[in-house]
Amino acid sequence: MIVEPKRDILLGPLLRAGLRRSWAARDHFLRLAIIPLAVMLIILVPLQQVVVQMIIDAQANRIPEDGGPMPQIALLALGYAAALNVFAVNWLRQLTLGMSGAPGVGLSLSGRHLRFFLLIMATSFGSGILAVILMLVLSAFGGAGRWAALMASMLIWGALIVRISPSWIGIALDAPMRLGTAWRRTAGQGFKLLIALLAVEVPLLFVQQVVGGLFEATGFIQVAPLTFILITAVFQLVGTAVQLAILVTAFPHFLRETV
Repeated sequence: MIVEPKRDILLGPLLRAGLRRSWAARDHFLRLAIIPLAVMLIILVPLQQVVVQMIIDAQANRIPEDGGPMPQIALLALGYAAALNVFAVNWLRQLTLGMSGAPGVGLSLSGRHLRFFLLIMATSFGSGILAVILMLVLSAFGGAGRWAALMASMLIWGALIVRISPSWIGIALDAPMRLGTAWRRTAGQGFKLLIALLAVEVPLLFVQQVVGGLFEATGFIQVAPLTFILITAVFQLVGTAVQLAILVTAFPHFLRETV
């Protein structure tokens, strides 16, 4: 067994390579995104309605019976995450293995999709518990404290995701890597990977906020709410696709052992 020297990731070239890789596979993005997008739209419509009702109840200090809408929100959010994870696995396979790795419209589901989903959900669940703890600790500082706790928990979730990225990318490619191994091999590189993801996420969020503001200012959001929901889902898929392309481009840096 030959152990290769660890190679540092260069942020600029990584971003450019990820963007080029995403653009080169744009036709396959349309092919693999169509079914997840449809599922996400079906879920987002009732999810938005339930969340709006929950906000109205909270503002009116009404306490819903039987746990309120939270079980329904959790179930819908789980379905949304499942659709996004199916796309993620298929997209990763397309970027690395070509059409043979993700044929058709990506409905060739297997155990890898389930293992990928469970790992991402376990990471998200752990981050969610941490977010609740942080909010309880910082709630004394009012809205600013809760906002800081939310931002901190999101950054921690992102840091965990990038540090174990060789594991879940490996699951998608049928080349699994132990979590401990992934954690060691990404040591010293996690901050760069997180910055690369934020370099995609922040501009997309800004554009989405601008589009949302235009919809509200023109009243179009009341006339065509489904259009806005569609745009939201498309932004989510595009951002996910580019971020995954960046991480899968970095993936070979962590394959330090070859036979």
